[in-house]
Amino acid sequence: MNLRPYQVRAVDFCVGRARAFVVAPAGSGKTIIAAAAIKSGMQSDSPAAFTDQARIVWLANTREQVQQALDAADKFGVKIEAHCVAAQPDCSSAHVIIVDECHHLPAATWLQIVTDSNAVIWGFSATPFGDDPERNATLKKFFGENNFVTIPRQEVLDGGSITAGEVYVHDLDEPGQFDYSINDQTVIETMRRCRRYPMIPIDTHQSRARWQFTAEAIRNNHKRNYTIAKLANDSPQSVLVLVSTVEHGEFLQLAIHDSTLVHAKIPKKKRRATIDAFRDGTLRCMIATSLADEGLDVPRAAVLILASGGRSAGKIEQRTGRVMRPHADKDFGTVHDFKDRGASLAHYQFLSRIKTYKKLGYKIHP
Repeated sequence: MNLRPYQVRAVDFCVGRARAFVVAPAGSGKTIIAAAAIKSGMQSDSPAAFTDQARIVWLANTREQVQQALDAADKFGVKIEAHCVAAQPDCSSAHVIIVDECHHLPAATWLQIVTDSNAVIWGFSATPFGDDPERNATLKKFFGENNFVTIPRQEVLDGGSITAGEVYVHDLDEPGQFDYSINDQTVIETMRRCRRYPMIPIDTHQSRARWQFTAEAIRNNHKRNYTIAKLANDSPQSVLVLVSTVEHGEFLQLAIHDSTLVHAKIPKKKRRATIDAFRDGTLRCMIATSLADEGLDVPRAAVLILASGGRSAGKIEQRTGRVMRPHADKDFGTVHDFKDRGASLAHYQFLSRIKTYKKLGYKIHP
């Protein structure tokens, strides 16, 4: 395959290093970079871990990412094992480990797989660092401060690997109209949790209860759900709707024509068939839970509707990246988001998302 200049630069950075971390925007082809780096390592003299008999293990977060890894390795003619981290594969005898979506590495379930390995380890992520300083420090210590290479988003955009983004903001609610109900339910639930788990601080119980009922208010907002369904039904392009719960997805599926819900509990074969139908345009609208948050390659997707909230900058970059892949059917990626002024906590999270959109250079429309 003909690699883009930034991909070649990333491959060259990895080869020869026992530890390397490639930071590149969603849609820049990190899976291709990793597979090309394996191939390049096999064709070079160093490191010695790359031989025809080398055990190369590719760790991913979802089954869809596992399949994408196998497809990329096949294109470059390299033999790998690809596993979901949830399966806790034994990597003690691995010679090379590729860690996809490596921002998860500080989590105990990820870290314990690679800690005892002497393998060459290369990580890839669009969003390596989050809001937790301890997790950030763990990642930097594991790879080493000088083993990170960052591909600028503008370079990828200028090269045509990703498209420009536009965000449409929908303001549907009166300020604080759900807060009284949320506050009343929060008080009752906090008291119940304190009685059941007295060892946990009351502030922790209160914040968790408040988000629980805030999220319910968002999901049960009829005007919001009507708007989501109308946006999806009116769009002539492929639409991806991201939800936080299966129940919300099932509700929206009833209101959105030519739509199918995918989530982790659906059998692998059926889930893959749905995603493939969405990729080739047979299915116009796909509703998905967190399995589509990151790493899912669906270039035809032109419109993203964020039916779920959240404030994490990393997750927002990953989620919006689903519709920023170039495709003949679109000139740019469109995101629909909601101010959620009816619930104060949800609105606060929206304001955080707006900062992320501006940082990513998306054009924002009221």
